[in-house]
Amino acid sequence: MKERQTIIYIMSNQRSGSTLIENILSKSPQMVSVGESFLLSGHIQKIGPGSAWDWNCSCGSSLMECEFWNKVYQKLNISDPLTITNTMIVPPKGKDARRQKEMNSEAKSLMNQIYGAIFEITNCCVLVDSSKEAYYGTSLYHNSPFNFKFIHLKRDLRAVSISKYNWRKKYNRKDVGLIKLLLANYLHRLKCKIMLRRVDKSDVFNLNYEEIFINPQKTLNDMSKFFGFDSYDVPEYMELNNDHTIAGTLNRFKKTKIKYDDRWESVAKKRPFFNVLGYVLNKIG
Repeated sequence: MKERQTIIYIMSNQRSGSTLIENILSKSPQMVSVGESFLLSGHIQKIGPGSAWDWNCSCGSSLMECEFWNKVYQKLNISDPLTITNTMIVPPKGKDARRQKEMNSEAKSLMNQIYGAIFEITNCCVLVDSSKEAYYGTSLYHNSPFNFKFIHLKRDLRAVSISKYNWRKKYNRKDVGLIKLLLANYLHRLKCKIMLRRVDKSDVFNLNYEEIFINPQKTLNDMSKFFGFDSYDVPEYMELNNDHTIAGTLNRFKKTKIKYDDRWESVAKKRPFFNVLGYVLNKIG
């Protein structure tokens, strides 16, 4: 691979397989994965998403104690990680829009410094960021000194909706019906498509989750050609190997055979209107 520092940013909905793709890519010796950098400050401060794993790094240590992340802080001359209070970039709205723009600008600068530090520490030439967030990703893209490219990952809307429904029940979140979740997930997909209009088409690799399992090696080879890294054998399992990633599915903490999860299909078939509506929305885009 040409030794040019490249960011591969995975843009997707939640429950769409971003952690799986990130984990597969992290098995290349040319790559390093940070997980979801959008949530880095939250994991340092121990607020927001991440309570299920106590906001720890995937190595099991806190972001204050992790050896890898402490090397990043040292490279940036940050003596106290708690001074990192915001790595989120969100759309400025309302009366606080001006302040949000300032915070966004600071977060963009910080993330470029963090990316640069990680490249130096690891000597890798490709960094994978599975943050998923569309606005965050495109904002970094337009302000990046690196070769910034996207994987636009899509999964069947019915599968995403059922997975979110089950997740909400498991963690006792507010009950939301499947139809409402389906429509919300479709709107999310449209939002991603709109945000990607601001991105050069040559910088976007479109990937359907289901395609991964039809021919995994071909999918990886196609990504290898697109992003310019050396191809390698697709791993048989999703597992952590000395990784230091932020957030992601809880399944990443256990060694899991990579296979297509079709359990949602039987659930969808028992709900004909939901099933048909989801099919139509998938076809529309």
